[in-house]
Amino acid sequence: VVRNGFEDNSLYNDELLKLDDLELKEFDDLKKIIGQTKAMPKTNQVDINNQGLTGEEYEEKEKLEKKPKKELTEEEKRRLEELKKKTKNREAAISILRGISIRMPLLIYGAELDNEDEEITIDNFAEKIDPRSWEEFMPKGVSKQKFNAFKKYYDPDIFRAAGKRIRAMAKAADKLSVEERIGRITDIFSTFRNPDKETVLTPWRVVNMHLGDCLGGYCFFDKDYEHTIDEPHFIDHGKVTEEVFTPDSRILEINSKSGLYPLYMAYGIYRSRLKDSTISAETLEEQQAVWDKTVVENIFVVCKTPMAKSITKRTLVGFRKAKTNMWAPDDLINKIKNQPELFIKKVHDLAGNNMKFNAVVGNPPYQEVVAQKETDNGQKRSSSIFQYFQTISEKLGRYTSLIYPGSRWIHRSGKGLEKFGLAQMNDCHLVLLEFFPCSTDIFKDVAIADGLSIVLKDLNKTQSGFKYVYSKNGNKIEIEASCPRNTLFALNPHDVEITKKLDAIISKYACLHDSVLSQKLFGIESDFVEKNPSLVREYNDGDYFNPDTEIKLFTNDKAGKSGRARWYVANKGVISSGTEYLGQWKVIVSSANAGGQKRSNQIAVIDNHSAFGRSRVALKTFETEKEARNFLKYATSEIIRFAFLMTDESLTSLAKKVPDLLNYTDSNGLIDYNEDVNMQLYRLFSIDDTQQKYIKERLC
Repeated sequence: VVRNGFEDNSLYNDELLKLDDLELKEFDDLKKIIGQTKAMPKTNQVDINNQGLTGEEYEEKEKLEKKPKKELTEEEKRRLEELKKKTKNREAAISILRGISIRMPLLIYGAELDNEDEEITIDNFAEKIDPRSWEEFMPKGVSKQKFNAFKKYYDPDIFRAAGKRIRAMAKAADKLSVEERIGRITDIFSTFRNPDKETVLTPWRVVNMHLGDCLGGYCFFDKDYEHTIDEPHFIDHGKVTEEVFTPDSRILEINSKSGLYPLYMAYGIYRSRLKDSTISAETLEEQQAVWDKTVVENIFVVCKTPMAKSITKRTLVGFRKAKTNMWAPDDLINKIKNQPELFIKKVHDLAGNNMKFNAVVGNPPYQEVVAQKETDNGQKRSSSIFQYFQTISEKLGRYTSLIYPGSRWIHRSGKGLEKFGLAQMNDCHLVLLEFFPCSTDIFKDVAIADGLSIVLKDLNKTQSGFKYVYSKNGNKIEIEASCPRNTLFALNPHDVEITKKLDAIISKYACLHDSVLSQKLFGIESDFVEKNPSLVREYNDGDYFNPDTEIKLFTNDKAGKSGRARWYVANKGVISSGTEYLGQWKVIVSSANAGGQKRSNQIAVIDNHSAFGRSRVALKTFETEKEARNFLKYATSEIIRFAFLMTDESLTSLAKKVPDLLNYTDSNGLIDYNEDVNMQLYRLFSIDDTQQKYIKERLC
């Protein structure tokens, strides 16, 4: 159970074989809560009509299973299969409970007990966790009261023994040498699972890769960061390594969840202290004395919850009574977002003397759910918050090195990220930006559509320009990049030469971004049909339609089971804005994937009697159908689809790398739309054969 991170069927008892209709309904309700947790595998379906075994059937099944197979009669075999079928809900229930169970080991590891001889049991587990930490670590909606209603399904002996095993391994590590202890503690962490996308435990491998690439120091992995090594090797990045890993250095982790970031930093400074010939570290006691001095003088930590603080302390000094410098504010995100000066003061109070840290490191929270704002489909809206951690880190440290989502801030396209991204990409303090388009290259089981970026800044650096690394599937492209100013930065360096040619065409003609219309053009929400069924009727080709008083409306059918976009007819009066565009032909794209024009079904022409809801956005409008059809051929050509991929689906950056030829009539003098548009555009944009091949590969 411990080795599998509590993802093990042995953790549960046979009460899951006997679920009655009320209990099945409770599991179905729990699934709705657990299902809201991001990055969770799909849970199995609970069959509410299929109750579990009665007491007599359970005893019958036990007897039949104990009987040797060769002694079973044909009737007994059939009966055993029938009884087994009645137990299938056990698997579904376990898959639902998994969302709770995988969070348990980390909480057991960090739990502070008044009496260390006391054991953590399934009955006292919840009471050992403070309310704020419970809310942070458990799935949203799983209160302690809710948990206590389901704890009866856990095997109490297995749970108690597994918890005892976790703490015993951590305690035993306190009797090892510093290097051996780090190996043991990080082995324990390798069994812990990521609770969800918002509570990502940064793996030890990623900590080594992140800090090793940015700051240097002693790394516990091989050069490819694939396997741990017996003796940590030293990575030297010159000035930054020399100035960060010194006996008088001060390091801050700004959002510790596990303590692995300060563990890495503490070891590098610990080794620098051992270079002093007057210090002896031959015995375990002497090693611990130097280590404890390093932790108390060099390492400072901010945590989001008291439990995160306890976990970090356990990682750094174990169960020993050693001093640490840690702070868990009541509301970390609120303080950083809305009270930055107060936050800085509190951190200085922790460290003393208004000093600047040599380095601020960590993996900050990426986003928060904004409860008061709801999306059209009733789900909560998320808001990026990592930028606040980056900004405040720069006020606290000489060097800052954080890891957070990537492409939206780089392209200045995420909501609230335009100003931040522009400032970051043109900051003379930027030293290194490493971008991972596939987040699973870093966090194996966590998919983040935006990719991930590792950022290193030196607040004493005054020269503009930075090292840029594009890393995908273990392959890296490194360039010395210039600050892009107002232009969009090419994420893949191989795209640069082609984007330069696109920019040249844009400078000669125009940028398509300038013609893109507002997502709210007609003031029609995505749930308009669902909320106003009496104002619309479904429309199919050939149906009656009065263009003088009515419009055709293209929007998502949220009332229908499919949720697909459909055509409706409504009175013109439902349009609250954009009436001047009703009489024009429009080329529209899905606003959910406006920049990803790989699929032809994402773009369409709608006629001069039509409007659309927020689920679509108009790239351009035309007086005639012919112009609209010609533009569609243009927009779906290989080079223009590639150009869309150089931008982002957000309207703030959409089509900023897409040329607009302005004239899409047959007599435009540039392109004959009755011939092969692809090859004509390649020639017009001076795209050679090698670049054409590359574009085709990117579109696959």
